[in-house]
Amino acid sequence: MTINFKKVNMKEERKAKYVTPQIEIIEIESEGVMALSNMPGGNPGMPGRSSSRRSTQRYSSSSISELEDLINDILTFEK
Repeated sequence: MTINFKKVNMKEERKAKYVTPQIEIIEIESEGVMALSNMPGGNPGMPGRSSSRRSTQRYSSSSISELEDLINDILTFEK
């Protein structure tokens, strides 16, 4: 069995110039509020959905039921 190894010229490998990574910073302007948290009157970006109908007692239960309620509110459309 014969194994052939390719001979590599070490000088050729060293000639490759290292290019440092560069970071470009892009400024972004936000257009208003990104998120609202249980404000009376609901979210102005989503008319018809009002968070004021929720009671504080509803959120005093376990976190699992809170998550279920949140999912139900998201998936429920009101006319």
